Amino acid sequence: MRDVSLKELQDLLRQMPVMAEIHPLSLAFLPETTKIFEDVWQMVAELDMPRPQPKSPILALQIEPALQHRLPIVHCTHDPLTTELNQVLLKRYDFIKGHMLCQSQVADAILQHSDQDTVVLLLVDGLSYADVAHSPIMGQGYRLEPVLVDGVSNTEQGMKRIIGDPPLAQRLFDLGFRTCLGFTYWERAEEALTNCLFTGFGDRVWKVKSFDEVLAYLEGQELRHAFVQIVRMGLDAAAHRQRERPNLRAMVDDVLKDFERLAQLFKHKGVSASLHLVSDHGILWAHEHSLRPYEFSEADHPRYYEHARHGEHRLTVEFEGKAFALLEYPYLRRELRANEWGVHGGLSFEESVVPWLNVIVD
Repeated sequence: MRDVSLKELQDLLRQMPVMAEIHPLSLAFLPETTKIFEDVWQMVAELDMPRPQPKSPILALQIEPALQHRLPIVHCTHDPLTTELNQVLLKRYDFIKGHMLCQSQVADAILQHSDQDTVVLLLVDGLSYADVAHSPIMGQGYRLEPVLVDGVSNTEQGMKRIIGDPPLAQRLFDLGFRTCLGFTYWERAEEALTNCLFTGFGDRVWKVKSFDEVLAYLEGQELRHAFVQIVRMGLDAAAHRQRERPNLRAMVDDVLKDFERLAQLFKHKGVSASLHLVSDHGILWAHEHSLRPYEFSEADHPRYYEHARHGEHRLTVEFEGKAFALLEYPYLRRELRANEWGVHGGLSFEESVVPWLNVIVD
């Protein structure tokens, strides 16, 4: 099997049917007329029918060595999980959504990883998949999966989608995780969102100023049959109202280091745990991209509309019965302020593809 680029695969498909190993999201970059077969034998059966051959590209995702004398077998090296995804994210949104874990499905996925004594959810406010993908933490037993933010890529909606309805804490309680422990960097009394995220925790929610406080408290607790939920600041605060360009790499490293420290705590205590890190949205950084004005307005939100607005470069979504319109990459509703280093709320690889990082401690 030989390696080919995406362009080489496209050139090959214009000549003949092909059997290929390819990332599912890379299929979104192929012409929409491409006929894709999961079963290569079904493809062969159609090709052998006594009728004119189709002119559209034909691709089989199953590799069958017995057919290598008849059809080329290739491995496509294309990585779709880069900023290149912005080329097709709006145009092929439904296809991409159908081939990714969506943010609204994360709670279900966590429930499928609840065989350990404890379940831990670290909710990070502002972190992109790309921030984590090439971190040294990978390859140390940590599993990373990209998650599509299936809606407005902001804090309130993202956090609520992750928690789900009924809340994850309630669903885990029904599975035997009867102790809920919550930690947040936000003031609960002043944040309606915090109250919503910690529904069912009662008075067992603590405001903390640092992750050291979280670890110190957990060190002294009986954690078996517990659900621990932590809301931690990520890169969101660095995107807004900052005079100096933030050190993003250092901030990402701090988040991942805290997640590692959390896993180490459970190893030290001898308690098995399923630990999950998920973020509400990513950030589209202005100094890394050539962002362009779509219109000139005084809008509060530069990347989305708080109502339905159909038209070019926009995706309409719904949340809690209300419609919103997201701008695709690289458009803005207004020029950014001098202290706005990044934006979120719209539709882009940077904002809309976030990490689900998990590790099992046995």
